[in-house]
Formats: sequence, C-alpha cells, structure tokens
Amino acid sequence: MSQKHVSALQRGLLVMETVNEHGPIGLSSIQGLCGLPKATVLRMLETLCSSGYVQFDNEKKTYQVGARALALSNNFSFENHLLTVIRPVVEDLRSKLGWPSDVAVFQHDKMVIVDTNRKPGMLSANRTIGSRIPIMASATGRAYISALEKKERDELVVRLASSEDPFEKLARKINHVEALVAETVERGYAISDQEFLSGNIGAAVSIVHDAKVVCVINLIALARISSLDVVQRESVPLLLHAKRKIEGLLKK
Repeated sequence: MSQKHVSALQRGLLVMETVNEHGPIGLSSIQGLCGLPKATVLRMLETLCSSGYVQFDNEKKTYQVGARALALSNNFSFENHLLTVIRPVVEDLRSKLGWPSDVAVFQHDKMVIVDTNRKPGMLSANRTIGSRIPIMASATGRAYISALEKKERDELVVRLASSEDPFEKLARKINHVEALVAETVERGYAISDQEFLSGNIGAAVSIVHDAKVVCVINLIALARISSLDVVQRESVPLLLHAKRKIEGLLKK
C-alpha cells in the first residue's frame, strides 16, 4: 500500500516540536529552526494557539506549549516516565490522606495541573487537568518558588510583581517573599490557609530531580473539616514521605 503524507500536518508537527523543545521562543527563531517560510510558520502557530496546543505571550512575543498538549501525551515539559512514576505514589497518598492531591508543573509564570486524583465534585473548587494556579497565594506555587535557585527565583519574583493577577500581589513586597521562602525552606513544605481559594487549606512539596524542580505535589483540605494545625501534624508527614519516595524512584 502506498504511503501518502499530509505535508501541512508534518509542518505543523515540526513547529509544535520546535516550540516544545525550545520554548518560550520567538517567531523568527522558530522559523530558523524549522527552515520554513515565516508566513507558513505564523499560520501554523496561529492554528495551534487557537486550538490551545500552543500559547502566545503578547508582551514578550514568544510561544510555548499550551496545556491542551496534555491531551496528546504525558510528556509536558518533563521526562516521559515522570507521571508514570508519580501516579501510583500519589494514589497511595490519597488513600492514606483522605484528601485529594494534584501534580503541577511550572509554565508561563503559573503552576499548571498535569495530573490529579480528585474526583468530580470533590471540594468547592473542582480544579482539573490544565487548571492554572498562582505562585504567591498557593501552597503549590510557594513550594515551587522556594525550591528555585536564588537567581531564577529573583527573576520570577520581578515578573510576578508586575502581574495584574491579584493573587500575585505579594511579590511586590520583597521582604515578605524572602520571609515566606525562608520559612518554607526551613519547614520543608509550603502551606496556604484560604489565601487562594476560600475554605481550602493547602500543603505542597517540590519534587527535585537532577537539581531541577520537575513538579510539585500538593494536598487540599477543607477548612470546615480540618485546621491548618491538623493538616500539618497528620497529613504533611505523608506528603513528605511521598516526596522522598518519588525522588528516590526518579534516581533509579
């Protein structure tokens, strides 16, 4: 049987792969790497953006992979086997906690949920895969930013300080940021007490592999059922155990 190739699809996939590998990246750089006419690359990018597979930063004029790419593959800015390693550990965590957990990665100055064990209807705010979470107001974001090297963290704080997102306003108070980071590092985990979502208490830990923060896992508890003290005393040790187990598995 003869093989017929759809050249437009091939070009689109080439553009997608280039953005995935090199993003955030500008139009001219994408064109140079793909070796395609600029008009063709722009048309492909506009199509990918409209479909949610690529997102465009209008301020920086750069492109990077969008959250809908998760529908195609588990490979979303980190190694293919990561979710395979994490899922059973997080499921075990859920069974022991009684609270749901998310796995989130950093993208475009937000944390994006890439996997979750929460079921439909769980908690007042039913976040799903692809949901974006602020850095400064959430335990998930705080765990991520506190695990970064200082230079990278300082650059992120500067960007967040200029954000119009009210949940990132803490970034404008550098002393508060430094205190929050110091407390999180000393504690070994991040917390939030209804600062992002009313009624929700969060705790989170960063997963570090090869000196890089590859993702964050969290737990979400209801304030009307549990207090922050109870979450820290009874649930956080399980979260820390899951962190150690995942990091150990990633080394194998």
